Amino acid sequence: MKSFPRTILAIGAIPLLSVSLLCHQAQAQGPITGSITWGGSVELDTTSAGTANQVTAWHGTSTTPISGAPKVETVQGDLATFINVGDGTSFSAPWTFNSPPGMIINPFWSVDGFTFNLASSTVTARTSSAVGVTGTGTVSGHGFTPTAGTFSFSTQDPGAGNPQTFSFSAATVVPEGSTLALFGFGGACLAGARFLRRKD
Repeated sequence: MKSFPRTILAIGAIPLLSVSLLCHQAQAQGPITGSITWGGSVELDTTSAGTANQVTAWHGTSTTPISGAPKVETVQGDLATFINVGDGTSFSAPWTFNSPPGMIINPFWSVDGFTFNLASSTVTARTSSAVGVTGTGTVSGHGFTPTAGTFSFSTQDPGAGNPQTFSFSAATVVPEGSTLALFGFGGACLAGARFLRRKD
């Protein structure tokens, strides 16, 4: 008779656990969609953007929430619900342009509860006075599913003023929902093709 109440307690605990898990899943949001751009200035490891390999410091004109940081110029999609134009963004420094895959910078940038972990980056364009870099990584924050995104950066030699400070522009883009659906459909097709190949 003494074991009977324990059994009832154990059975009663299972539905409570299930309800707790369902509530947690209901709060999770889907992948992030949208884009964000910044403007500001950087210090480089050389006196010309054309020969630079690294950003050693980031600067900007933002006043909130980080004064003197690169500021958000435009923001769209899910990101716009939480991030405001003009908000200061924290960027990681130093940052080497050619960062090999697996050398994750966590976080590379962060603003208003969103972060971007840079997984790799590479120089995609270079002239005698400018450099362009693209990278890949993951955007996360505010309960959204961490989402793959791309980062683009460009800077050029200044026309006048401080030769150690270079203006820059940058953007991070996360895929639209239709792009995510295509990735999912393509993955399903590849899985189906492998399954059919195994049957032959």
